Amino acid sequence: MFVTIGICTFNRAESLRRTLNSLVAMRVPNGITWEVVVVNNNSTDYTDDLIDEYIGRLPVRHEFEPRPGKSIAPNRAIDVAKGDFIIWIDDDVVVDAHWLTAYIEAFRCWPEAAVFGGRIKPRYEAPVKRWIIESEAVAGGAYANRDFGDQVFPLSAEDEDYYPLGANWAIRAIEQRAFRYDPELGPVPNRIRNQEETDLIRRLLGSGVTGYWIPEAMVEHCIGRDRQTVHYIAAYYESWGETLAFRNAAATAAARFWFGVPRRIWPRLFGWWLLYRFCRFVSPAPVWVRNLQHYSWNKGMLRYWQQKRIEARRKAKVEIGA
Repeated sequence: MFVTIGICTFNRAESLRRTLNSLVAMRVPNGITWEVVVVNNNSTDYTDDLIDEYIGRLPVRHEFEPRPGKSIAPNRAIDVAKGDFIIWIDDDVVVDAHWLTAYIEAFRCWPEAAVFGGRIKPRYEAPVKRWIIESEAVAGGAYANRDFGDQVFPLSAEDEDYYPLGANWAIRAIEQRAFRYDPELGPVPNRIRNQEETDLIRRLLGSGVTGYWIPEAMVEHCIGRDRQTVHYIAAYYESWGETLAFRNAAATAAARFWFGVPRRIWPRLFGWWLLYRFCRFVSPAPVWVRNLQHYSWNKGMLRYWQQKRIEARRKAKVEIGA
């Protein structure tokens, strides 16, 4: 069996070093061939030099992808991967010593399955603010937390709440080449959409492919102080809101609009903003973080439709000029 470990990175050389160190330290089961493909998504730091330091310690090679975009970089990895399976991790995780073994055992135990997901636990940089810990169950998605217990269970196309997350999941290469990442998702200039892996897994499982939750395939997700902020939580869920608006744009087109935005978004936006501002000072963290989520979702949806309006006006001016 040949396995590819895929990592996409942008200007996170030292974080990537920590991830590669964990790959050096993990146990590699007998009877497999493996490679680590790191896609440098146009970094301006010393990412390539860092990767070169691990040649001889890991079966690692780097690919360069100049075009920005969270979906474009993994598509580059798909093009060059040699493995029968691709296991995806982020450049800010630390893999458990048993991580690769757990996936290999799953591939062998369920040969009919094509997608697998593992546990993701947060590793916060200290000191951690109290509200972060208190609201972890509410805001865990912003930190890619995934823990569904110790029992293996089949994945379902109907339940996105139990999908694997991009920081730690695996897919058979045949299916991965058929189901690529959507370039319309992922942050690029004037766009902050996310949910790249969720979209791919939804399409994959919706086609009838089977998959499993593999709890022993565990990684720790390293969360620096720069992400332990209200601003980060708000920005993450704003990008989620823009993604939801993009996904549902066709169904929403028949709705009533105010100033280029579906009318129902306006009262939700201001209502959740008021609740957040009030509860921020009088309620426990899980309450006001939840309100912040809903406000940010609607702000992201507002952003999507405002951007659509700007693009439509720009296109109309070009056509008039032509």
